[in-house]
Amino acid sequence: MKQIGWMAAGCLGSWIIATAFLGVRIEVLLGMIGPLVAAVGTCLAVQRAARRDPARVTRVLMAAFGLKLLFFGAYVVGVSRMPGIDLATFAVAFFAYFAVLYVVQAFLVRGLTAPRPS
Repeated sequence: MKQIGWMAAGCLGSWIIATAFLGVRIEVLLGMIGPLVAAVGTCLAVQRAARRDPARVTRVLMAAFGLKLLFFGAYVVGVSRMPGIDLATFAVAFFAYFAVLYVVQAFLVRGLTAPRPS
């Protein structure tokens, strides 16, 4: 749970910095929200599965992958239809947050599933 707080805090901090230096608010915010929601949801589901039955983690990750395909498709289409949105800025922010959050998520999943020395 603490890791999710750090992910959200990092996203919020980077959004504040981008707003202060670049002056773009909504595009960066929208580029951050989708990947953050998906990463947090996946982390919660994986943590829950790891507590109950560590063997289910792979199944949960595969199900989350399918759901994220649908979610991101709908999300990007929805944002692209919003009037006044600079799609280039949104795309750069979306890709950056997506990539960073999924690298972080990979390390979190690795930490949950890695064998612990006894």
